[in-house]
Amino acid sequence: MNADNILFNALKHHRGFIRRQLTDVTEQTLPERLKVLGNSQMDIYYGLLDLPDIFREVTDQLIAAGLSDEAGYLQHLKDHGGYIEITLSDSSRWILLHGIEPGRYVHLHPARYSPHSIRVKATVLKTALACMVILEGRQPDLAVLNHIRQSVLELSPVKDLEQCEHLWKVMKMLEAG
Repeated sequence: MNADNILFNALKHHRGFIRRQLTDVTEQTLPERLKVLGNSQMDIYYGLLDLPDIFREVTDQLIAAGLSDEAGYLQHLKDHGGYIEITLSDSSRWILLHGIEPGRYVHLHPARYSPHSIRVKATVLKTALACMVILEGRQPDLAVLNHIRQSVLELSPVKDLEQCEHLWKVMKMLEAG
């Protein structure tokens, strides 16, 4: 059991990784890069632990629980409702599921409403990332926001900026740190 056994989509779940990925994204490459976000909801961890720290703590806890091999891990999942919830050193909670990529049998993501995380719809995250890339993080007016959503992201427009409170919150979370 090691970090190579962990399946983790950092672009959906880790603020630090997301921020690092923005450094080489342009308005032209943005739509293709954001496709992997899909259309559902996700939880983004914004705490201080970086990916190697998270993976180390997860593997240490699994090894300590006697779940250091794939067969034992999968049997434990089967016996306990299909998932495991763990808490890391910063009090963040994480869910471990069955990973379906060969060799990556531990599928990891932040727990819903965990400390140091925020629940985000994919369309909101895509819009926030587009604003960060195109507008360098500036808050757009309604016309610019809808241009980005429709022309760049192929999303529906918003009716007014008052319904964008969560978008502004996500942008601030991404900028912080």
